[in-house]
Amino acid sequence: MKSYYKPMLLACILGAVVLTYTMSKYQEVLTELQTQKAKFDAIENKISPGIIAQSASLDGKQRISVSGTFEENRKVPEMHKEFKPESFYQDKAAIPDYKIKLQTLIDQKVPADNPDLVNIIRNHYIEQPSQEPYKLLNPERVDYSQGQTPFIDSRLNYMEGGFYVECGALNGEKGSNSLFFERVRKWNGLLIEGDPTNYAELKKINRKAFSINACISPRATPFKAKFHKAFNMGRAIHDAQSENWVKRNHKNKDLVEMECFPLYSLMLALNRTTIDFFSLDVEGDEVNVLKTIPFDKLNIKMMTVEYAHGGAGGADMQRFLQSKGYEVVLKVSKDNWGVNDLIFRKKGVADGSTI
Repeated sequence: MKSYYKPMLLACILGAVVLTYTMSKYQEVLTELQTQKAKFDAIENKISPGIIAQSASLDGKQRISVSGTFEENRKVPEMHKEFKPESFYQDKAAIPDYKIKLQTLIDQKVPADNPDLVNIIRNHYIEQPSQEPYKLLNPERVDYSQGQTPFIDSRLNYMEGGFYVECGALNGEKGSNSLFFERVRKWNGLLIEGDPTNYAELKKINRKAFSINACISPRATPFKAKFHKAFNMGRAIHDAQSENWVKRNHKNKDLVEMECFPLYSLMLALNRTTIDFFSLDVEGDEVNVLKTIPFDKLNIKMMTVEYAHGGAGGADMQRFLQSKGYEVVLKVSKDNWGVNDLIFRKKGVADGSTI
């Protein structure tokens, strides 16, 4: 072979090697894209429109981002099915001086399971579900949440007849994480809202749920606190941290005194120990509230908890709940900071489990 052909031959061989390697890497990339697409296709109908949902872990690494809508075949099936929410007898005359009695219990810093405290909450603070037709501002909607509801719904296998607790219920409709479960899946539940103005609007729409105009306590005991009214950014002012939070976020204070009750007290008042879905949004007190919960006595299957005000991307919250037997299954966020939630599931609760 003539010497001037050798460089050409070497170039052809090198080119073939490079092409083979490139095609191999291309195939790897293609396979990975196909895998990611399969994951997307499997869950694209579990998230509401306009929402970006990321699987999350304690190391903060992103796993997969998805978006989509409700599956059409499960939008309406139970919307118009008759639903008679639970109710219970209340003896309003049992403790005629209940406010004085409550103040005594607060002064004594009684524990959450104090029988007198539970009876006062049951008979004088919790309000019964409405028996009147809904008066929703947007009755045509199915999902009122920011994406949490369809994911929770799918992970609980579209179960009917469950029980929810939504703390930070606002007006009972805007951004509600529980209204879908009530209207479509016929769940009973408890709505907790500390802002009296929001609560008055909540009562107007005739939710089929127990409700209470009070704060959820960030302590294991009942107490009274000033509540800063600010629609979806209201919160109880009970320590230096919460006071500083208000100073940083609001110029004007609109304060009202409110009672604050531990979640466990509220559940005992309802005679319940199982919560299928717990939604917690209290503008910065989330970890404190979670630390009041006796997880050995309350069976909470799934939770969505706002993490934006806690710092460190919710790492402290994740560590605490992991120590209590929970795992992060999704991080839900929106570009405009309209939602920043972590969704937790109790370990051992498989998709669709009823335990």
